[in-house]
Amino acid sequence: MLPRTNLSQIHIPYEFKIQPDFISMPAQAKEGFFYNTIVALSEVALGDYTEAMPARSFSSRRFPQPVIQLFTYGRGIQRKYVVWGLLISISNMLHISDWRYSVVALLYMGVEVGAIGFGHQETVTALLHRHERNRAATTRKLVGPKPQDGTTDRRPEPHTVTTTPLTANRVTVSFSPFGADIGSINIFMAIISALSEAAVHPAATPLQRPFTSKFENFPCHFVSRPIMPPRSTPPVYEWRHLILALQQTVEQVVGQADYREMTMSIRADGITVGLASLFEEERILGAGENTLLDS
Repeated sequence: MLPRTNLSQIHIPYEFKIQPDFISMPAQAKEGFFYNTIVALSEVALGDYTEAMPARSFSSRRFPQPVIQLFTYGRGIQRKYVVWGLLISISNMLHISDWRYSVVALLYMGVEVGAIGFGHQETVTALLHRHERNRAATTRKLVGPKPQDGTTDRRPEPHTVTTTPLTANRVTVSFSPFGADIGSINIFMAIISALSEAAVHPAATPLQRPFTSKFENFPCHFVSRPIMPPRSTPPVYEWRHLILALQQTVEQVVGQADYREMTMSIRADGITVGLASLFEEERILGAGENTLLDS
């Protein structure tokens, strides 16, 4: 059972832990795990942080596997537990270099609040059956209100694939790569960290001051802020614009296989509302994080 650690700047209580159960099979391509985790976080982050969400699945056209399947008990699981679970799960896979399919139980204060599956729909469902039998054999009590229909679990609809989440504004991003290639893993982890931290904020509220994010033990920083001076009339820079921009960022860098540092201009309905930059840690000491956003 793995406790939380200081993976990023968000607060994850020590009482929250994960319990992974890996399938005995050959390791899979790790890029799909990172990419689809970002797809899942992008959508989860657009909802209220403490809102209960139902079971569902996340995937992408670029990486059909692994499907990330969210399993819930009762009426759903709070989005914050999903964010924490995804963040710790991908960090653990990277730390132990284990890219097999798995089911990861999410526990808070020793009580299982849900589970996340990584893998083929049928394979992970079979593993979930085994997990449920093991869970039923323990004295753990399911958390949350009792389900209305008398059942205790919610399984995702098969073959559900996410698309870009709906938003009131059409968000587009223009990219300007610069500097050295910093590697795909550094960029993936920076985006995962930024999405996890952005999820804390209500998606439709303005992002009014500089936002910085960094994943523990990784050199890559993500920085964003509204244009200066900030817009006073709609559209203004909102957290949902940042979230959707991060989703487009991973699509761009993977699609072009370009993992250099970059600056970004974020537009809502064609109007520039925010700027962002993804860069190595050393540049903070030399140039200062604001310098990279002045273009």
